[in-house]
Amino acid sequence: MSAWYSISLMIHLVALALWLGGIVFFLVVLGPAVHELEPSIAIKTMNQGRIGLEMVSWTAIGLLLATGIVNLLIRTQATAAAPSGAYAIILGAKLFLFGAMVVHHSLQVFKYAPRIAALTAELPPNTTAWPDPLLSHWRRWFLLLKINAALGPVVVLFGLALVTGW
Repeated sequence: MSAWYSISLMIHLVALALWLGGIVFFLVVLGPAVHELEPSIAIKTMNQGRIGLEMVSWTAIGLLLATGIVNLLIRTQATAAAPSGAYAIILGAKLFLFGAMVVHHSLQVFKYAPRIAALTAELPPNTTAWPDPLLSHWRRWFLLLKINAALGPVVVLFGLALVTGW
């Protein structure tokens, strides 16, 4: 394989680490940590974390899409043969799950995040409890995040299967 393939693959892996790492950080570190804070601070902290995760995630998704296309083109040109049936099935499954993850992330960003941001902005500064409507939106947002956290490793395994020729 060429140096371009190595560079593209490295960028692909870094983007993957950014997206999945951000998801894991949110679920394992930030989410549990805000339980120890006062609700007024916790709500604002979660909202700021959400904004940061969205920025990192969209950057990573764009890089994954671009480098994934480049990697596929380079690999198919290098072999000069049509991919096998198993390769096509694994690639199709990987792309389907990646698409599902992007749809879930889009729901988080475009459906739940605007309402979370609006409800957060409406809160009085001395809030002593999480309001039920805000908590309900966060729970839905977190459900989608957990689904992506479960799908991510499967997509990675499919990617490894494609690269190793499994």
